[in-house]
Amino acid sequence: MSQQPPVSAPAVPELPAHQPGTSPGPQPGNSFFDFRLLWTGAAAAAASYTAVYLFSLAAVLLSLAGIAASQGNPVPALGGAIAAEQAPDAWSQLGQLTAQLVAMAHLGSAGTAVAGVVPFLGSVRGEGHLYGVPLAVLLISAVGIYLAGRLAELRFPSAGRPQLLLQSAVSGAVFALLVNGVAAAAAVRFPATGGFSVDPISAAGGWSVLVAFLLAAGLSAPSRNSIYSRRAASADASFLRGKLNLPLAAVAVHTAVFSVIAIPAAWITAAVSGGWAALLSGPLLMGNAAGYCLVAGHLGGLHVLSETTAIFGAQQSVNEDQTIYGFGADAAGTDPAVAAWAALALALVCTVISGLCVLLRRGTVSNGDLRQWAPVPAGFLVLGLLLLPLLTVRADFDAPGLASGQYVLAPAWWSPAVLLGWGLLVEASARFLAPYLAPVVPAGLQRLLRVLPARPQESGPGEAGALVPVTPEEGHAATGPAATGPAATGPAVTPRAERQLSAKGRKRLLVSAAVVGAVAVLAAGSVVTINAVKPGPDQPVKAYAQALMDGDARKALEILDPDVPNEERALLTNEVLGAAANRIDGFSIISTRVSGDSAQVSAELRQGGRKYEQTFALVKKQPELLDDHWQLEAFPLQQVTASVDVPLAAVSVNGVTVPAGQNEVTAIGTNISLPAFPGSYSVGLPDSEKYLSVEDQQVVVSGGSLPQAPETARLTVKASDALVAETSRQVAAALTACEKSTDIEPEGCPFSQFAFGDVRNVKWSVTADPDYGLSRSFDGTWRLSGGKAGEATVSYERNASFSKTDPEWEKETDQVQFYVRGNVSVEPDKVLVSLSRF
Repeated sequence: MSQQPPVSAPAVPELPAHQPGTSPGPQPGNSFFDFRLLWTGAAAAAASYTAVYLFSLAAVLLSLAGIAASQGNPVPALGGAIAAEQAPDAWSQLGQLTAQLVAMAHLGSAGTAVAGVVPFLGSVRGEGHLYGVPLAVLLISAVGIYLAGRLAELRFPSAGRPQLLLQSAVSGAVFALLVNGVAAAAAVRFPATGGFSVDPISAAGGWSVLVAFLLAAGLSAPSRNSIYSRRAASADASFLRGKLNLPLAAVAVHTAVFSVIAIPAAWITAAVSGGWAALLSGPLLMGNAAGYCLVAGHLGGLHVLSETTAIFGAQQSVNEDQTIYGFGADAAGTDPAVAAWAALALALVCTVISGLCVLLRRGTVSNGDLRQWAPVPAGFLVLGLLLLPLLTVRADFDAPGLASGQYVLAPAWWSPAVLLGWGLLVEASARFLAPYLAPVVPAGLQRLLRVLPARPQESGPGEAGALVPVTPEEGHAATGPAATGPAATGPAVTPRAERQLSAKGRKRLLVSAAVVGAVAVLAAGSVVTINAVKPGPDQPVKAYAQALMDGDARKALEILDPDVPNEERALLTNEVLGAAANRIDGFSIISTRVSGDSAQVSAELRQGGRKYEQTFALVKKQPELLDDHWQLEAFPLQQVTASVDVPLAAVSVNGVTVPAGQNEVTAIGTNISLPAFPGSYSVGLPDSEKYLSVEDQQVVVSGGSLPQAPETARLTVKASDALVAETSRQVAAALTACEKSTDIEPEGCPFSQFAFGDVRNVKWSVTADPDYGLSRSFDGTWRLSGGKAGEATVSYERNASFSKTDPEWEKETDQVQFYVRGNVSVEPDKVLVSLSRF
């Protein structure tokens, strides 16, 4: 087998001792300090902070614009938590929000406290904290520091490594001071309202100081040293890079390729489902989205914790603690399952590419040397450990005596171990799969995969250069010194020359790549277009809310079936809802989340000057290509509850007669409870009840997922003027009839007289009319009672001898006081009065 001379790596040109535009200064290699140049470290830190601040400012500006556009409001709302007139204008807080965002990117935690006085509870104080690292901002910060350090070292060379390290320390100190000092000075402040004060919100803290210092000093030192080493021809940097550049290159290529594909896919998906808010928030959030996709795509878990404890009257606790991972996505629906499997496929592709990178950088090595297996998996383990704090989002609040909560989204604790396994898979790919793929990889792509090049070693010709490894059989045959020598930076065997494609082959490769790219673009474009054209799950929610605004209960029921029996739909009609005051008078969509065949849409409903948030659940019903047929799932409606203290067959709601069910009427009253749409309902008596009257009661049904339950309308029935008049007429008629009685104790009359012996020629006459009142007893019946006594005169002849054969009739006249007592039976069409003596 013929041997081809190896292709050596391009030599790194030595920089001249003095370049135009630079200060001659001391020559590299001197050990003394030039304190006059320490300002360059501070200037590099200031430039880095300026760059990351401007990027964060643009990201915040775009995010606020997206939120405002999605809400159809020039000022982004805060979800109704703070009244618009009390909350600071979000646009005026751009500078403060940006400063806090930069501090949070360096592991700062934003916190505040609210203190005030609550009626019946006294003084209360609640604290809240938010921790989350915007990876895009952190990446810009790291890149800015690295480039600023290189530029400073190029223009103002260090006198020696001690000065280089000191300037890096100065950069770290100044950068940490700027990150935290600006955040503390620009804390977000809320005005004190309603007796409550809010502490300034600031993300500056001990962790952000430490991380900002370590990041700036740690990146500034190697960036400066890379320039310094080239001037000083030092081998120290080559040794360090020779140890670290292989795992760094493998991890960098792997994450870069994954992110280049995952970020656009996640951004497009979020924009289609979330609208303007998701589209314009992409620069700020897509870094974190790519991180979560990276963990999930590599079968790592995402830990989700939601814990809320409410302590008010009775303790209530709602907890959700689960771990989501790739193979569990099928339970969430089709779309999450497809996304999970696509992320897994992308991870496998990135593994093959990373394996090629490792092979092209290192060449073939002996499979029996266990030390050669360690660097790449160790790099992936470090990546997993770094992702634990960088991808953790945590929010918590605690108001002693009222409520507390904790919410966490973070990679599972065992995710670094999973990434360690993927590192082993990359290493295995570099050893067993990449040798078969490397010969067909174009030379340009090979050069691209050789990232972070190390300085060439002073060794034999078989240890450096653009290397294409031999086949596995040839690699196993190399067991001599070439395989066990300095293999950390070169192959263990003499490589073969790279396979060059012919002009025809290159043409076919380009045509094939163009066809595959065009098909991929068309497929992706078709998917995006179809999803953009198809009615989203927010459309039924908008139609439902509009129907409530219009008072069209019939259309609202067509969109949302509340799963209510027909006999309980008396208030779900156009007549009742159309006559309701205080209906929904505005709405806006807050967010939309699609998960497979289900979705959740959060909307803000405006009613009577107040805002309520309601979450609607939807499912697909027989989806088609251009229409998913989203349908709202039933949810319980608020109830209009009324009680009447007399038995009635029906009540009136908004002027419409509503029959009472058989189970709702008792001997002592009537109770109804019926579902209703948001609005104000007037509850009274139907017009058919002419003998009864009540004062109408208003019941307000509010919108929202957790609205306050409406109060019960308690109707106290009184006698109407018609009943009083009819009762008076019948009492007068009854007294007239009693006057015509010839009985000393007339039946059914309020007066009577006792006489000893037989009587005859009895005559009654009412000489003084009585007063009386009409009231209801405890059992709901109407009674005549009370008032001033009336007087009646009775004349009669009495048998004084007590002998029936020889009677002695004597005339007598008596005065009798009496009260009007009796029962009044009230029916819708008649009144019946019955008098009694008692």
